[in-house]
Amino acid sequence: MSGGQDRSEKPTEKKLREARERGQIPKSRELNSAAVLLGGGMVLYLSNGVIFDQFGQMLRELWSQGFSSTLTLPSVKESMGHVLIHFFTMIAPTVISILLIAVGINIIQTRGLNFSLKAVQPKFSKLNPFQGLKQIFSIRSLIELVKSILKIMIVGWVVYSVFRDGEDLFLPMVQQELPQILEVFGHLSLKLLVRVSLIMIVLGIADYCYQAWQHRKDLMMTKQEVKEEHKQSEGNPQIKSRIRSIQRALARQRMMAKVPKATAIVVNPTHYAVALQYKQQMEAPKVVAKGVDFVARKIIEVGRKHGVPVIQNPPLARALYQEVKLEGTIPISLYRAVAKVLAYVYQQKQTRTK
Repeated sequence: MSGGQDRSEKPTEKKLREARERGQIPKSRELNSAAVLLGGGMVLYLSNGVIFDQFGQMLRELWSQGFSSTLTLPSVKESMGHVLIHFFTMIAPTVISILLIAVGINIIQTRGLNFSLKAVQPKFSKLNPFQGLKQIFSIRSLIELVKSILKIMIVGWVVYSVFRDGEDLFLPMVQQELPQILEVFGHLSLKLLVRVSLIMIVLGIADYCYQAWQHRKDLMMTKQEVKEEHKQSEGNPQIKSRIRSIQRALARQRMMAKVPKATAIVVNPTHYAVALQYKQQMEAPKVVAKGVDFVARKIIEVGRKHGVPVIQNPPLARALYQEVKLEGTIPISLYRAVAKVLAYVYQQKQTRTK
């Protein structure tokens, strides 16, 4: 509840993104455990030949050094180096596989790599004993407890069923050699591994679905929160309108400051006004100011005040206003019409100077 309102609205993309940045992503530890158990167990089973071979060589190395009559520091170092090589060769496939599986299943669950420092930052609420008691007796903790008990019961039943099905294999072990006994235990271990892993994967998928549902539920929003977020992202309409108004006013002031330097103002006669500027170094005349109605009248007023010629040419005024942006040069299609205006302006200036 927030402010007495129900959290009835789905979380927005912004809230989901912020939760991800904080490290709040739905994922199941049960699914991680199941994947590691199955993958690691299968690698262990498939590489048992390498493991036994390296283990045997490691024991032989230790045995030979133990009964050697010429033990020296260099020989011990060399022997220990061989032992370490055998040891790491023995465990490397399983360890590397488990690491890759653990990272891979996390990437799949979180839909990409996601590391957030916010998730590991210390929080006062974690040190608060009352907050800790509240978490212990929360509904979520109760659900986690039920899940753990259920998992133990199911896994226990699977272990019992595997050994119950293989009880006929135990009695003959009394008369069997060690390799045969190891083969029986290997067979039962593989059977147990597969069954437990499959059960764990099913439980993990169910847990992931629950975690995803709980995650969305925790991020649910009230109508007011959605409204406030929309305001923050889009901006207050009144403030945005005011800002746009100020920006237009400033742009208009900058534009009006260029009117006195214009070569001519083409009008229609009061609805449109376009101020043109042309100097010899320019490739073509450019529009330094333009406007309609009130702005057009202000352009004409400022232009006349500073002695800028005002030429009435309605078709050209409309064309310049519609086709040319501020500070833009006129298009080739209007060269002839603008050239006539400028020629007239220069002719009038020459007449006045004589």
